[in-house]
Order: sequence, then C-alpha cells, then structure tokens
Amino acid sequence: MRKSIVVSAVGILTMAMPAAFASDFPALISKVPGNANAIMVVDVDAVLGSEIAANSGWGKRFSDGSADRPLYLPPEADKVVVGAQFDVVRNFSQTWEVAVMGMKEPFSMSLVARAEGGHVDSINGVNVAWVPSDAYFIEVDSKTLGLMAPANRQALARWADNAKKPVTGQISSYLMKASEGIGSGKQAIIAIDTENAIQPHRVRAYLKESETGKNLDIESTTALISSLQGITFEISFASDVTAVARIDFGVPVSLSEAAAKSLVLGAMDTMGMSLPETENWKCAVSSGSITFSGKLVPESLRRVISLMDLPTSKFSSLKDQPIEDASKDETAKQSLKYFQTVDSLLSDLKRRTKGNTSGDAHWVNVYAEKIDRLPNLHVDEDLLIYGEKLTETLHIISGARKMTNMQGASIARQNYNSVGRNDGYGYGNYNYSNSSSGAAANSAVATADAIASGTSVKLQGWKLIDEATTEIRHTMTKKYSLEF
Repeated sequence: MRKSIVVSAVGILTMAMPAAFASDFPALISKVPGNANAIMVVDVDAVLGSEIAANSGWGKRFSDGSADRPLYLPPEADKVVVGAQFDVVRNFSQTWEVAVMGMKEPFSMSLVARAEGGHVDSINGVNVAWVPSDAYFIEVDSKTLGLMAPANRQALARWADNAKKPVTGQISSYLMKASEGIGSGKQAIIAIDTENAIQPHRVRAYLKESETGKNLDIESTTALISSLQGITFEISFASDVTAVARIDFGVPVSLSEAAAKSLVLGAMDTMGMSLPETENWKCAVSSGSITFSGKLVPESLRRVISLMDLPTSKFSSLKDQPIEDASKDETAKQSLKYFQTVDSLLSDLKRRTKGNTSGDAHWVNVYAEKIDRLPNLHVDEDLLIYGEKLTETLHIISGARKMTNMQGASIARQNYNSVGRNDGYGYGNYNYSNSSSGAAANSAVATADAIASGTSVKLQGWKLIDEATTEIRHTMTKKYSLEF
C-alpha cells in the first residue's frame, strides 16, 4: 500500500535568526504539477483564528501535537496547498501527492534528513532530503517547503526544474476556479477534477443492478453521471464547522432534489465514503450542479480532510531534543503520544465503522494509512509493531467491506478467501475465508452472502484490534510506569 503524503516530518530546527513570512495562495498553487486532478487549499492561520478554534483550544492542540486535535495542520505554516493525482474509477486510489507550504520560519534540509534517518541530496541545484517514509522534502525557496510522495527522484527533479520557472504548474481550469474560492469565510477547499474520467458502461451496469437506479431513467442518468466535471468541497470555520459540496456536470440536471440526494448518497455508500450527517444535509439542484450543505462533526471533518492528508506532526517538535539517542523518559513520552494518537484515531473510526454498513471501506483504509504515517522517532519498538499489525488488520477490514459493493459478489468473495489464508496476518493466524463453496443461486443471494461475510470480517477484525490494544496498553504501562 503506497503511503500518501508524508509523515513524521520531525526535527526541523529554526535558523539562528528566525524571520516571519507571509505566503500567498497563487504562488503556492503555481508550484503544483499541472497533471494534478485534485487540490486542497487550507488557510491555516484563518482556521486557527476562527471562533470554534479559539473556543476549543485548537491552537494549543495543534502546537503540542495532541491526539484529539480535529485535523492535522502544521502550525509552522500559514498556508498549505496539496495537489494529487487520483484514479477516480478505482476506489480513488492515489498515484502521487505533493504539498507546498508557506512557512513562517526557515528550515534546514540537513536536519530533516538527520531527524528521519534519511539522506541529504541536491537535484539540479535544489536542496532536497530523502526520508525512509518514501518521500522527499524539497526546499522550493527560503520560505516554501515542498513534499512529494512516493519518493520518485526523477519526478522530483522535474518538479524542481519547473519550480524555478515564473509560471509553473498551470492546473486545470476546474481546479483553478475552485481554489480561487478560498477566503470570504471559506478557510479550506478540496476540489477533484473528474472530466472524462467516468466510464458510461460501468455507470449503466451499476444503475441497472443497484437499488439507487430502480426509480431512475437509466440512459439519461448514465449520460448525466458520465458528464461529471468535478466535485468541490468548501469548508467554513466559524462558531461551528459547515460545508458545501458541489457536484458539477456537463449536462443539465433534470432530477428532483429527492432523486438527486438518493443518487449521491448511494454513490458515496458504494465508494465506501459515506458520512453519517449528509443524510440530513440540504440538497439543491441547479442547471448543471447538485449541491449539498450542512454541518460537519469533528470525525467527519477529519475524514474529509484525510482525502488529501497533511503531515501529522509539528515540524519543530524535536528542536531541543537529541535525535540519535533517547532516554527512557523521552521514549516513554514519545511512545505515549504515539499510543494516544492511535487510540484517538481508532475511537474516531469505530463510532461508525463497527456497525453493519459497507459505506465506510474507504475511510478504514485512509485511517490505516494515517496511522502508518505517524511520527515514530523514539517510539517503543513493541508499540511500532503493534501499529504495523493494526494497519494490516484495518486494510483487511477495508478490503472485505469493498467486496460487498462488487458485482459477482460470491466470486469476489471466493477470490478474497484465497488471499485471506492462514499464514499470519495482523494480530494472529486468522483465516477470513468462508467454509461454503459453490455459486449462489442468484445475484441477490450472492450479494447478501458477501455482505454477511464482510460484516463477519469486520467484527472479527475489530475484536482482534480491541484485544491487541488492551494488551499493548498493559505492556507499556508496566514497562514505563506511566498510564497509557
């Protein structure tokens, strides 16, 4: 599983004469590669300056890396732009991701590499640092930090060359227009360009075989969905967090609001990207768009932002600490922080994921990757092994749930069973296969059988996770005489 953007960026020290900078979004956006089909822009200072941030103490939690912070933003940056390339029709799998951050203080590539156990490099005169988390840091200029994952040196070299030019990325007009909406009460925007990405034959097959398509005209709805231009998600932080999701099409939308809402919610569930509160959001239909709007609870905010995740640690958190060696007290401190963060993410995920629903598969996978990317410097080795096995189990749960949304469910499950063998996954030698063999009598039975199988995998997986978490908590508490 390719890790998305990066990860335990710790140990960056400030220079002797720190300076305050103020970056601007157009300059940062210009550094995003032109073949990105997704972008996220976040005004970090504006988010932290909002009423909800002040009332909830987000500023302190961002700075000290508290596990319960509502979203991960580097407090050293005033603005963040993330660009990525997604495969829209294959479970939103990500090919690559870059981040460009306007920094409030200078940074050092040598210290990035030192903190991460990586290597300093220079590509065409640009300072970079490779880190074992499969990523590169790049010094775009004295006040701009870039990150690229996976760590493709050739791709980074081309990005570095383009970054020197006055005009670089030139992202699509859809993404550019969406990003221009930042400000005026919108402190974060995520946009995905889907033009020409949707395959009509797959849409038609989905509509014919799903509950969603029963009350829709198949051909006109296929034409509508196939014309999808993009999705823009605007997030506002005031006394609470609200969002407006706009789905843009290339042809007029003739659906009623009820039919449009059912179509969108069904699609989110099929992709494993459902959000519980969207069922109560207001839906509106205009000539070429379907719009959803409503409040975002903290766990849903984290899920939406995690579509294009940011570095999860405070860059300068180790500036006064030794990098190579750590005392037992320091290991205990960093291990406790790691465990608390994992526990917070699991609690967040379980609020919806433990139930009998197939609409959460994508979020389970995303959270597994989020745990993979947590800072691990000076963290107890046994705790890191626990984290590795935990993410393996979450990936298996996610894969099992995705099977419930595939056509030919009994065959898909049969294929999955050949992968879920008894050779030691995650927290033990468990076998997720089903003892029954042979095809189901019809697709309805096969689908029901797959759903039951997927739910069984999920419940067994969460049971194993709970047991392993209890065990590692006791082990760490005893080892460090500190309540984990």
